[in-house]
Amino acid sequence: MDKKPTITREAFVATVTPEDLGGDIGLVAEQCGVDVAVQLVQRMGGTQISVPKYALKQAAIRYIRTHYDGSNAKLLVLATGMTERFVYDALATAPVKADQCRLV
Repeated sequence: MDKKPTITREAFVATVTPEDLGGDIGLVAEQCGVDVAVQLVQRMGGTQISVPKYALKQAAIRYIRTHYDGSNAKLLVLATGMTERFVYDALATAPVKADQCRLV
């Protein structure tokens, strides 16, 4: 006797390929993987979203301020994907720490 294939949502999702997904969600599948694209469809289907180029800006500023040691600006540029000017601007606008004196 032939065993029937399991028919479940998970079994269906496992058959999805990037070619099945068109438009922007197809691009998400190509760049981030089919699993990510399918999760977006399942959890946020019907929602229009915009992905800003600098969505990680605040996280980058926090990382830069935490990890800057006076000589590693170029490494922080590579780590965050931001520009060197951005790194120095993030440092220049940092609040004065409680254990520091303001110079001006």
